[in-house]
Amino acid sequence: MLFSLTRYLRDQGVDAELRLLNDEDAHFHPSADTFDLSYQQFVRRVGWGDPREIARISADDVARSVRGFDFLIGCGSVPAYLDKIGRALDIFIPYGSDLIELPFEIQGPRRRAPFSIVEAPLRQRRGVRRSKTLWGDRSIAFDRATSRLRYSGARAFKSVPMVYTPLYSPNVLHAYYDRSHWYGHVKELRDRVDVLVLHHARHIWGADSGIWQAKGNDKLVHGFAQACTLRKDVKFGLVFLEYGPDVERTRELVHQLGLESQVLWLPQTLRKEVMIAMSLADIGCGEFANSWLSCGTVYETLAMGKPLLHRRDDELYSAFFPELYPLMNVRTAADVARHLVDYVDRPDHWNAVGEAGRTWHQRYAVDHSIDAILAKLGVKPTAQALRA
Repeated sequence: MLFSLTRYLRDQGVDAELRLLNDEDAHFHPSADTFDLSYQQFVRRVGWGDPREIARISADDVARSVRGFDFLIGCGSVPAYLDKIGRALDIFIPYGSDLIELPFEIQGPRRRAPFSIVEAPLRQRRGVRRSKTLWGDRSIAFDRATSRLRYSGARAFKSVPMVYTPLYSPNVLHAYYDRSHWYGHVKELRDRVDVLVLHHARHIWGADSGIWQAKGNDKLVHGFAQACTLRKDVKFGLVFLEYGPDVERTRELVHQLGLESQVLWLPQTLRKEVMIAMSLADIGCGEFANSWLSCGTVYETLAMGKPLLHRRDDELYSAFFPELYPLMNVRTAADVARHLVDYVDRPDHWNAVGEAGRTWHQRYAVDHSIDAILAKLGVKPTAQALRA
């Protein structure tokens, strides 16, 4: 998420650098999000970040990592680690669990971190409270967390520029097809179906999934099956990632509904691979269990100009945002089926909706947000965002 922001700021002449935490997943490394090595000039890894290690990391280690920087933007456990040196984030951009869960309880194995399981939530609470600005779209989960934390700083209800559109654009990305591991597999399915849907969220939909973690993937599968039944004259295809704890549960549902020949499973992969698959799809998907105005799957779909199949409860956002992106708004499997069938009947309409979503994303998730962050930095924009 912050790699894209760093690139945008550097495009505007800001001397921005990125520090990677030591617990970053491999598929979130900058190399997963670019086809060149230029990131090596401004990205470094620090020796801290895992909340379960916070008790053994010295304040000097943290201080050395941020020395010389006069403005700090961060996410994840950064508020907790900065609390060790008495420094606050200028902008905290939470991605979810860093605001909803970590300030209250550490997640994952605990036996090897008896002191950190106490220290990390305590420091995260203090670090979040001290953050000068909390940046991001409105959500019920974030509202509840900030209320519980008694956060009194500024809240900037603005989108996060998490997708780098100078690369991820329908007019640019095709030049990188020959750099993809999985292009051929997606293209083979693309060539034998009429409508191709990409759903690259984690698979979390079982009864034991947490309320805010749930994705509602089963609604998509059932709706997809219903669309196949309603329009037997149309060949539908669906691409999933092997990503999340309920992958096998989804596989079994696909088998039960007789959809295996229409479903392609890609391994958990890199964003650049996901975006190439997105470029070949007709429709992209967000989530179906909870309403989120923005997240990676939403903005990746919008950036590529694809109509978005997603749940959004507009009453949560209309007072905070001047304009909401157009989408295929769904809550149930029947809604999914109805929109897939409607795409068959009105492809030109929905393709125009996808292009309107791309325009919205560039305006609000990129240009307006970058301008607002530059204003926080006291920097005037020096270059127009590249609109592909």
